[in-house]
Amino acid sequence: MKSKSFLIVALLLAGTLAAVSALPVSVAFVDGTAHVQSGSTWKPLDFGDSFDSSQSVRLSPKAILELSVQGGSVIVISNAGTFVVDALLKPKAEASAIATVAAKLEKLARGSGTSETTSAGVRGASVDATSLMWAGAGVEAEAAYDEGRKAAEMGTFGLAWDYFMEAQGLYEDAADMSGAARAAWHASLAGLASGSGAKALSALRSASPDDAGALRGQYTLALATLNARYGGVAEARDLIKRALAAGWFDDPAMETDARNLLSGL
Repeated sequence: MKSKSFLIVALLLAGTLAAVSALPVSVAFVDGTAHVQSGSTWKPLDFGDSFDSSQSVRLSPKAILELSVQGGSVIVISNAGTFVVDALLKPKAEASAIATVAAKLEKLARGSGTSETTSAGVRGASVDATSLMWAGAGVEAEAAYDEGRKAAEMGTFGLAWDYFMEAQGLYEDAADMSGAARAAWHASLAGLASGSGAKALSALRSASPDDAGALRGQYTLALATLNARYGGVAEARDLIKRALAAGWFDDPAMETDARNLLSGL
């Protein structure tokens, strides 16, 4: 009887400790379909939803989820599957090749609102909105892009991301895929500058590097790096291989970064 009582107390204590160790989590960003497990059911996740870190989340293909954890931690997941949030909070070493290129992208993004920047193989193209008069581009798309540039120059990168993403959709509606890719590229920089890797990745996935023209190399490198950082390693590997075979990296330093990233995946 004493042994049975001890077991019950131990189980209750373990449950209490697990509840205490779980941290509050909230959804900072979601693109696509993501759910959180609640008992025996799965509930759809939306912006601002809260739960605790002992619970599991499930992502559908192509979904991106960014979680803010009490204490300041941020988790971004971009590959399909089911994940226990607590397990994602455990410190994990990042491959040096990913960290190196990601750091260059973040540096580029911080300066994206003020000038054209070249940073060790990752070159950003700053173009006045007045020059973005591609055939088929709608006036509304150009206006949204222009507002995005102004917001970036003011340092309001969250607002800039909103405008660039609006422009991306409008260019796509106008069948101007080059405009859509350029807007997506600038939205990715605004996302990084605002501190959200999830927004940056979502922006890059909204268009294609195939349509990015002179931006193809840096677009590909950014997309591959963020895919690899947030779980899409296979996608990153395939993208870099295709870009190398097609000769998209027109800058030697950029190509070196791409090859280093590929070898580190």
